[in-house]
Amino acid sequence: MKVVIIRPQPGADATASRARALGLDPVTMPLFAVTAVDWKAPDPNLYDALLITSGNAMRHAGAALAQLHSLSVYAVGGQTAAATRAAGFAVVATGDKDAAALLAIAAKAGHNRLLWLAGQNHTSLVPPAGMKIDTQIVYRSAALPAPSNFTDNLTPPCCVMLHSARAARYFSDLCLENAVERQRISIAALSHNVADAAGLGWRQSAIAATPNDDALLSAGLTCFTNHNCGP
Repeated sequence: MKVVIIRPQPGADATASRARALGLDPVTMPLFAVTAVDWKAPDPNLYDALLITSGNAMRHAGAALAQLHSLSVYAVGGQTAAATRAAGFAVVATGDKDAAALLAIAAKAGHNRLLWLAGQNHTSLVPPAGMKIDTQIVYRSAALPAPSNFTDNLTPPCCVMLHSARAARYFSDLCLENAVERQRISIAALSHNVADAAGLGWRQSAIAATPNDDALLSAGLTCFTNHNCGP
């Protein structure tokens, strides 16, 4: 049961390791590369807490990150929370749905001025009433050309793991450019938004119950057993 992992490294290898533990046959084909950007940490006294939606923020933020250690963190997803703790931060809440649900938790706790350490390509957030979020870009993710074995890696039966809406759109475009028949490929998406970004016409599609790797791979498994998958 082949799963194709297109997320950047080192996340691709981490997902592959989890896939093997489930008895799946992972193929890593990163279609993005993450790099740091230059930034200066703002005054931490201006904020109640940090919002972290990707472990890439912690892995690529660099030395300036140390200036924000006094701030507690709201993290989206278990893997993001783990990367945040590994960087020496205290995680006060981990969201198992999306950033909007986590921001509601932060507002209820009285945190109304947050600093979001984000990637250059990020979705917009609508904070709860009375909350202000400042966005600080600390990394970028650049799309890579399709590898020479792009089509070979997608030989069916296979299921492609889609971790973001941007990745879903790019993968869909590459399939069109390389004349890959999407009706022969299954996809597993981290959320409904990611699935929507991939478009229609796939052999089967499945959506993770929660936004983390384990749930995504479990969703992918269903595409090989024909349960809980949409057309």
